[in-house]
Amino acid sequence: MSFTIIVGYDGSSGAQAALDEAVELAQRVSGEVVVAYAYGGPRTYSGAPLTPRSTLKKLGESTLAEAIEHTRQAGVAVEPVLVNDSVAPGLLDLAHERQADLIVVGSHGESAISGMLLGSTAYRLVHLATRPVVVVPDPKRARKAA
Repeated sequence: MSFTIIVGYDGSSGAQAALDEAVELAQRVSGEVVVAYAYGGPRTYSGAPLTPRSTLKKLGESTLAEAIEHTRQAGVAVEPVLVNDSVAPGLLDLAHERQADLIVVGSHGESAISGMLLGSTAYRLVHLATRPVVVVPDPKRARKAA
């Protein structure tokens, strides 16, 4: 039975760092990586329509294609998954469905209070997940803080 790692991926520098960490972990344990792009979520914001789902799905497909190419070059088994849900619930459901061993996400460097109030994906996952969650810091933010 393979070690399965779910990675939340949106193409940001934090997500790229999370993908790199997941690939490195998968190489160490001969595991597989499931790279997920969530394009669901609310359809409106204060009554105003948001970007159409079809547009977000196309963006997700191209974003996942980049991630897959990068991951395959590392020699790791990888599977792209589009999730039609908000990020945290979508990743949690996917991890449960795949019986994943680990969830890996990037951090955008929000403060703890900002994360609680604004709904940080990493914050939600850490508090709601029933399996281990690895939060990888955004290397661009880490350099600014140093």
